[in-house]
Amino acid sequence: MIAVAATVATLYQCRPASEKKVDEAQESIKRDIQKEKEDIAKDLRGLRDDINDRLDKISKKLETAKDNSKSELEEAKKNLIDQRNQVEKSLDEIDKSADDTWDDIQRRARNTANDVKIEFEKLSEKIENALKGD
Repeated sequence: MIAVAATVATLYQCRPASEKKVDEAQESIKRDIQKEKEDIAKDLRGLRDDINDRLDKISKKLETAKDNSKSELEEAKKNLIDQRNQVEKSLDEIDKSADDTWDDIQRRARNTANDVKIEFEKLSEKIENALKGD
């Protein structure tokens, strides 16, 4: 009986220290998740800004474009708007995400960023040629 009481007393004394470690670990995880959210959101906002810059150039060129490059520019504009919408959706998901759903949202956001970057690069040459056209 004395041994059981001693064990309980020992466990009770250790419990606050382990709870503190658990709390510290949870806070560290929350900080890491918040940092990841900020980093991914920053990348997505940069990508959105690049898309917006390109859309501005296309819109200005469309005002004076002739028929042969106008259709290319309009198609590029539509594609860029679609890409920007994907980026905006990912940013919105990041803003609304809870820590327990972060892994899935993070994966989707990274995939969106990668897909949009690849598509943006593919379109860049077409867009530049269309901007130089006429």
